This record gives sequence, structure tokens and C-alpha cells, in this order.
Amino acid sequence: METDPSTEVYDLLLLVDATSSMSNYLDSLRISFPKIISISKLTNSFSRIGLLAYRDYSELRDQEYPLLEWSGWYSHDDENSNFTVSRLLAKARNLKPSGGADFPEATKTGLARAHALMREEATTIVLLYTDAPPHCWTVAECGHGSHYPREQRYLKREPDIFGGFGSHFADWVEGCKQLSSGTRKAQVFCILEENFGQNALMSGFYLYLSTITRGASIYLTDAAPQSIAHVTVDVLLAWMGVEKPESANAKLPATYMRYKLGTDIKKIKDERDPIAGAFFWSHDPTINVVRDDRRVDNSQWRKNAQKQLEENLTTKPIDSEVLKKFLPKKKTKAMDFAQQYLLDPTYKEIVIEELTIIIETDVTSIALNPVFGSLWRAVCNDRDHPARGYLIAAFSASIDEIGPVEEKTRMRGWLEESYDYAADILDALEAVPEDQRLPCVFLDPTIEFRSVSEKAEKFDEENEDHRQITAFRRDELLDIGRSCDGHILRRLGKVLTRLTYAESLDTLPAHIAASTIADVPRIPLSLASQEQGWKFFKILLHTVLPGTMLSTRPAMVLAALAMRIGIKPLFEPASSALMFWRDKWNNTGVPENWNVGCLGLLLDADDEYQKEMSNRGTTTDDSVGILLPTDRELFSQLVAYKLVEANLSTTLVADVSWTPEKTQLPVGHVVTCTRCKHPRSVTVMAEKSGGQCGLCIARDWKDAAHKKRALETNITEDGNLSWVECSVPTCRAQYVCYNPEDLNVRAKCHYCRRNQGVAPTLECERCLSRVIWPREWRAAAATPFHCVACLDGRKTVVEADTTAQQICQENGLEWLLRNEKETLKQPFQGSIFRTISTIGPKAFLANVRVLPTYEGSLTLRGKPIQNKAALRSDLESWIYRRSAEKTPCSLCFSEFPNARLLPACRRRGCHQRICQNCLHGWYGQNHAGSIINPAALFCPFCRRPPATRTLAAYGKGIHAVGGLMAALNEKGQWIHAWCGSCSKACRLMERECARGAPEPVERFTCDDCKTHALEQARIAEEEARRAAERAARIAARHDAAEQRQRRLEAERELSIAARARAELEYPVKKCPGCGVRSQKIYGCDHVRCPIKTCGVHWCWGCGKAFTQRVIFEHMSDEHGGYNAEGAWGNVRYGFGALEDDEYDNYDDHDHYDEDY
Repeated sequence: METDPSTEVYDLLLLVDATSSMSNYLDSLRISFPKIISISKLTNSFSRIGLLAYRDYSELRDQEYPLLEWSGWYSHDDENSNFTVSRLLAKARNLKPSGGADFPEATKTGLARAHALMREEATTIVLLYTDAPPHCWTVAECGHGSHYPREQRYLKREPDIFGGFGSHFADWVEGCKQLSSGTRKAQVFCILEENFGQNALMSGFYLYLSTITRGASIYLTDAAPQSIAHVTVDVLLAWMGVEKPESANAKLPATYMRYKLGTDIKKIKDERDPIAGAFFWSHDPTINVVRDDRRVDNSQWRKNAQKQLEENLTTKPIDSEVLKKFLPKKKTKAMDFAQQYLLDPTYKEIVIEELTIIIETDVTSIALNPVFGSLWRAVCNDRDHPARGYLIAAFSASIDEIGPVEEKTRMRGWLEESYDYAADILDALEAVPEDQRLPCVFLDPTIEFRSVSEKAEKFDEENEDHRQITAFRRDELLDIGRSCDGHILRRLGKVLTRLTYAESLDTLPAHIAASTIADVPRIPLSLASQEQGWKFFKILLHTVLPGTMLSTRPAMVLAALAMRIGIKPLFEPASSALMFWRDKWNNTGVPENWNVGCLGLLLDADDEYQKEMSNRGTTTDDSVGILLPTDRELFSQLVAYKLVEANLSTTLVADVSWTPEKTQLPVGHVVTCTRCKHPRSVTVMAEKSGGQCGLCIARDWKDAAHKKRALETNITEDGNLSWVECSVPTCRAQYVCYNPEDLNVRAKCHYCRRNQGVAPTLECERCLSRVIWPREWRAAAATPFHCVACLDGRKTVVEADTTAQQICQENGLEWLLRNEKETLKQPFQGSIFRTISTIGPKAFLANVRVLPTYEGSLTLRGKPIQNKAALRSDLESWIYRRSAEKTPCSLCFSEFPNARLLPACRRRGCHQRICQNCLHGWYGQNHAGSIINPAALFCPFCRRPPATRTLAAYGKGIHAVGGLMAALNEKGQWIHAWCGSCSKACRLMERECARGAPEPVERFTCDDCKTHALEQARIAEEEARRAAERAARIAARHDAAEQRQRRLEAERELSIAARARAELEYPVKKCPGCGVRSQKIYGCDHVRCPIKTCGVHWCWGCGKAFTQRVIFEHMSDEHGGYNAEGAWGNVRYGFGALEDDEYDNYDDHDHYDEDY
């Protein structure tokens, strides 16, 4: 017999541990609470919702962060209540983590307070979040600072505390039974932190609590707030009986826990009962037993207890199936939300209100929550509701505001898939008169387009070439509305070419004619008219995936694609639609139009239209086409402009004159020097010197012997001599070098070296090389003039690789781009949309032209480019093909457009170019606080230091690290690290001691910075101590509440300062078992946690837990056995640590528990 839902009343209480370690859990409340409230309203599952936080007894008298914080009950059905949902959400937002000095927390007190807030007529669902055990007998730290005795006194001090039930919760078992079988019943779901949950000694208390109250216990495997919120909502939905679709059966970041056997669980009397040993840590006869002034080591008893618990414990990773099978459920199943939406007008308005709030606050939750998802689909299918259009538009607008691209893409696809137009499309098809239903197009289900070999291949969603078109998802088909990239057009082109066209009933296959339009949709071409709202291309994809409908603009893009690929049956529908839309493409309010893909598709479609009209014998002029003439010109120039930008680094071949490099050639015309009387090449004769050669007028000889040797070398009238060319780009004059063995630098002519102006030259008619020929001897030059190399039959015109960018750097942009009135402030920067939206279409069309007519000359490194027309034609061919040259990255060998490859080091002589990812990956290996990798400070190819701007851009600041040069000089002997405090390179260890690659270092701080920080911490602690003493004296004289509060605040500041100083004196790490902050004082890196509820063995070096048998092998294999000063290490804990001299009383370091 089913329970009557009207008599089934539930309250929801979130009980959260709000101590310092629970910040992520408190953050998760800000995410999950709005969803929980919306779920409660939409499902009517909870009458009241409340939030209760508990801390520990260190906060018993804390006014700002008290022991207990209660929000109050919120009820969405109680219109008279002044406790609003905004107050409840504000409480969740303002809850701050604080306190928790010892390891266990005041969970018993939290449950006692929760019980007092409950009511007899309702069952309270409690979601308990914690990472620490309760103050139970076996867990309690009974030494100085333990709060176990304080909680016991607090719960038992007055008979009427917490409604007279406080004393029942002093014992864990009695408190659990009170929640299970008392007059106020609760069902507790415990959500535990991962390390805590995996430790049976600690998590067993909560597993017992959830088992007794018919709840469940899980521990999280991801502590991110978003993950905690996700698990919370899914657990609640599973309890309600709401099932996710099979496709959404993804794993949750959590693990389910339960007992294998529950025998004797109801026989347990109290938390010390030995019977409870199979369920939680209850019995330990060695606790607080003292022998010979030392407490007895209870580690073996604790291990046996943990083994007993683990043998009765089983876990299972959580997914939807696990929740469905194991999680306790609400007595009555969840209602059919979509059905209630259709039948209940009041509920319908609630749904609209809640979905509006969810879309505005957290739109992503709709895709993950089956309640929200089913109601969203119900709203989308409710075509008559006036809010439907607004919600869909608001959903789309909210998606656009999502930051992460992957999340935005996923949500956009979910939105488009969440509603289909199958019913609308079927209505439209049935409304077409019988005499207008042909001609039509359809997808014949009996035609197979794959070969036998393709069928045999394993299905691969990423390989679109072998996928059937019916396997495309809706978001893939709708991509044409967002982008016209090649892979999207290829996908839609595949769809269009596989459609079958039927002109009349005679050509319609019998099996198609016998099918209904619901089974095999047939799209009449008559829908391609303004009277029909141009529905043809809007619903054409319905043939592939039923329910798919495009909006008007994407439908027009699909029409342009049909025309571009030349599908003859679709030419008329496409041309009619595009002619209707021809004046709407030039709209800067539609960013999707302004890219090379879309504009190129429109231009190609327009060309196909013009060709088809010409083939039909229809005369057309520029004003007739699917694009307006001005739009056609504008789009052509924009595409060309963007393609020029893409090809600025494309390799072009320029024909330029050759460069002699001490090349042996005939001396050419000679003149006898009036001073040395030797025959000299006219190229070395000095102007206005009375006929002297350059060697004779030179004054920079080392000595007389040097001058004599130079003057007497290579004397000839008709032999060969070495020819060189001036390296100055504005000169490039060629001349004879009589002493080439003395030329050990780049050649530079006499005129450039002495800054005597432009060298007197003659230009060769054939190769356009410039040869020095002083004016005094010009009469002897032949006309037309040909250089010695040309006369000698040498190849004097050579090909040189260059780029448009290099030519622009030397010649300006005028040959490449006409930019009148500086319309483009920064040419070739930014997207087409940014360009056109900034300056406007009219200004661009009037003042900007790509590759304009240019009559001037172009030079490359000072030499005239002799094939200007061919070079321009080569660049035009890249633009016409709408492509750009690609080159492999020299490091990863992936191909990239040349513009995306950058110099590896920007040093002369290193020509390697690599992608940005490789630049970041190579030079960015070093970061503050880590070991310095010297290799990453040099070019990976030429092994020279990179240019400063390269290292500054990609080196994460390594170029500014102090002492870096000294570290590089010592790199053969020392390993250095980058201090995160002073940003200096400091010695870490000698390389001969490293024994291979050293262990990674994070947050490295040098000794000087540690000393300085410690000194500052000691000063702060001393100031805090003085302030605390001063506050104590004042409070003693004036016993006022305000003075007592000031004293407490001063003591808290002192405690914080003391802890900060202690952490600097000894590094602090968290135990991987229990998370307790630990300080290593001395010894090796093998540490055993002394906390009685933990006791794990772990490695101080890497912070990982191991068994006692394995840990020494790990330290030897992974860490080389360093710091092995003894068999055991020791640790110092943040609460109640011993001073150094207290350890001197022990012979070894095995007695952890005796120290505490």
C-alpha cells in the first residue's frame, strides 16, 4: 500500500562543520543552495529548509564565529513568514570557516541542536558535511587543549539544554538512536572529505549514524566547491527517485560506503561497547593507561580495530546506477513534472518563475539536473505559452556570458538539442496543398553511400568522412549558423548531395510514395517562397535529423552552400531565397557574417549564380545577382584584405642582382695611378685626388711594411681579382678588393666607411648591379653599361626568398594596400568584424584597396626587385585560392601558417621558427620557487642565449632573476633554485650529490629570506604578546563585556602570530591520512603520524602515504635515501608541540603516542 503524499512531510536541514578546514564545503553551499531551493519548490519535496553550522568548543564564547550558527527555517509555502529565501541564501554566503583547534569537532553538539530544531510531525533529511570525527571516547585527545571533556560537561550540565535532549547526545550511540527512533526522526546523509572517509577508524562513526537513521555515507574524491555542490544535488534527486537519462550516467566525484554485515548493530548500548567494533572504533583498553610514567603504546590495538572495521566495509564509485540501486529513497515516487506542468496552471507559473531565476543565476545547472531539464523541455514544447520565446532568448543570452569556451559550446549544443520542432515541421508539411507537394527532396533510407570497407571500420565520431549523415548530432547540423569553417561546410555539403530529388509523382519511388511524411519527410520546393516564409531551407535538415529547424539567417547560408556546390534541383529555391535576403548581408549587427568563411561562401555562390544565368543565355549585369554590387565589391575587398594579412609571411621569390663575395672576376677597366704607377681597377680610384688610387691615399696602415705589402699585391691589367659588394643596404656598390685576406668583416666601400656621401656608380643594364665608377673616368665607360660579371657570362640575376612583410618593411605598404586618409589606423590587425565595425563599410570601400596599381619600384635589401609583376601575381594566387603557406614547427613539427611561427631566439644566424606553444614550453620551464633549468635559458637549436625580448615574453620573469649569470657560471658544479621571495638564483645542492635528476621543488625560499621572514614573525609575535598582556590587564581592572572581547581578540591574534612563527621555524605539511598540520624537526623523511585515529606511515619528501614495509623502498628508489640520519623521523604538530629539549629524554623516536 502506497503512502499518501499529503501525509508525508519532510524538512531539509544542512548540517555543516564550519571549522577552518571546511572552506571548500562552505563555498559549495553558495552554489548548491539556490538549486536546492528551486528543486524544493518544483518538486514540493520539503516543507522547510534550514542551515545549521557547528564548530568546536574553542569558539564557545566567540561572538563573531560562535560554536553554533542557525539560519532559521525557510518555507516557500508560508506566505506569512518574514524569513525569506534571500535571508537563507545570505546566511550561506556569509558563513565563514574558523576554529577547530583539536582534530575532532563538536558534531555531537551540532546533532543535539539539530534535534532541538526538528519537529515530530515531519521527517528531517539531514545532509551532514564534515572532515573530522566527533568527540568520542576513543578519538578524544584527553591532554591539554582537548575539547572532549568540555563537550561532555556542556551537554550534561543542564537538564533542559537543547529541549531536554542534550544529555542523550553526550554518547554517540544514544544520540544516533534518538534521531532514528525518537519522537523527532531524522534521516542522515553524511558527505565526508576523501582522506577522512577512507580511514575506517574515523569515518565509521558517520557510517553508523547514517545506517541507523536509514541514510547513506559517501566520501568525495574531488574537494572543489563545484563538485561538492554537484554531489549534493544528485544525492537529493536520487533520494526523491528522480532518474537521469541513461546517456547522462556519468560518474560522480564520490564513493558510496556501506557495511557488509549489519549483525548486532542494534545491540550496541553505548560508544564504548565492544560489540560496536565491527561498525566504529569503540573499544580500546589501552587508552590513557600509564605504566612507568608513560602511556602504553596502543598502536597495535588501533591497527587491529582498523582491520576489523575494514573487513566489514565495502565501497563503490558513485554513478547514477549506484545511487538508484543503493541510496535510500523517499517513500513516494517523484511526480511526472512535465505532466503536472501541462495539467496544473498554478504549477506552470511556478516553473516559469523558477526557470527564469535558474537561467539568470546558473544556466549550466539545467543541463545537469533532470528536474530542470524535463521542465525546460516541457516549456519548449508549450508553443502557446507567452514566456516561451523570452526564456529561449534569455537562455541563449546567458550562454553567451559563460566564460570557458568548452562549457559555452556544450551548453549551446544542449540548448539546441533540448527542443525539437518535429511537430511544427509536420504541421507545415501537412498544410501544403496536394498539388504543391511536388517537386520535393527527401532522404531515401534504402540508399547506402558507404562502401563495404567503410562499413567494416570501427565507428569513430571524429572521422566525419566515414560517418553516415543520419549519425550527425543536432548541434553539428546547426553549426552553420555560427561558422562557415571548411569542416562545417563539408559536413552540410555531404548532407545536401545525398538528398534525392523527385520532379513528379512518376519519378517518386514507390516505397517513398507509400510512406507517410512523418516516416520519410518530403520537403516540397514550393516552401521556398515568401508566402511560405522561406521554410524550405529552414526545415531541410529535418530530413536528416527529425525536429531540426534553422532560423532565417542560417537557412540562407545553407541556401548559399547549395548554390555554391551546384546542386541543380536546388538552384531555383536557393536563388529565390538569396535574392530575398541580398540586402541583409551587409549588417554589422550580425558578427557571424563578417569572416572569410561566410563572405567567401557568398562570393562563390554569387559567381555560381552569374555562371548559371550566363549558361541559360540570360544576360546579366553587375546589378543582378544574389549580392548587391556594392556588397560584392566590399566583400571581395574584405576577403582579399584578410588573405593578404594571412599571407604576409608566405614565401615569395624575388629576382635581384647577385652579390659578389670575394668572387674572382676580370679586373675590368684599369687606370694607372699617378702616385704608385700601378694599373688599378677604376672601382678603387679616388675622386678629386689627382689620379691617385684608394690604396695610395689611405692613412690607416699599421706600419710601413703593411702599406708596402698592400700596394704591391695583385698587380695586374687583365687578370682576375676579388670582387665584393658594399654591405650598406642603401649603397650595394660593387668594387675590386686588392687585399681580400685582410677583409675579415662585412665589406663596406670607401664612401660609406668615410661617410663621404653616395658612392659614384654606374648601373648595369642587364642585372641592375651598381659598380663604382668615379666621374673623372666616365668617358671610358661603354654605353649601354654592362658589368664585368655579365660580360664574363656569370649568372648575375638570382632568386631570393622573401615575404610581403619584409618587402613592406623596406618599401612601405603603398604597393600592397591603399589606405587613404589613414582609414585603417593599424592595418592588418584584428578580425574582419572588428575592422568593419570600427570604420564602417562605406569608409572601407571608399578608401581601402588591396594590391592597388603601383608604378614605383620595389627593393629587397637595397637591390631592385626585377620581377615585380610575377611576385605580385604569386601573392594574388594565394589570395585567389584563399589559402596561406604552412610550415612545420621546428620543435614539434606540427604545421602552422607562417604568420603563427616565430623565431626561436631572434639571434642572427639562427633561422629556426617555432610555434607559440613550443616557445612557452621551452623558455617557460622555469618559474618562481622551482629549480632553475639552465638549458631552458638558451636556444634549443643554436644553444646561444635568446634575444632579451624573447626570454622576457616567454620566460615567466627568469630574465630578471638576480644572480642568474653567476648561477650559469656555476651550472657545472651546483644546482640552483629560484627564490620565490627575493627573486634570486640561489644554490640548492651540488650536482655530484644529486644522484640524477633532483626531486621537484615548489615554493623554494632561500636561507636569507627564511631568516628575514622568521625575524619578522618573531617581532609580530612579540607585539601580539604585549598587546594580549595589555588587554588582559585592562580586562582585569574593568570586567566589562567589551574589554573581555578585546582580550579574546588579542589572544586570538597572539595564537595566529605564534603559529605563523612556528611554521617558519619548522616547515609545515599535512599528514596524508588525517590532514593534521605537521612540522618535521629532524631525522629522515620517514614519518609516522602520532594521532591515535590515524597512524599512517608517510614520506616527508613527497607527502605520500605508504605501508611500513614499502616506505623504505620508496625512499631509496625515489629519493636516493637522502636525509637518512636515523631509522625514524619525528614531527612537530601545531597543537601542543613539545619543545626541542623535551626529546632529549628518549633513546629513540618510536614512542609517538607517549609524547602527546
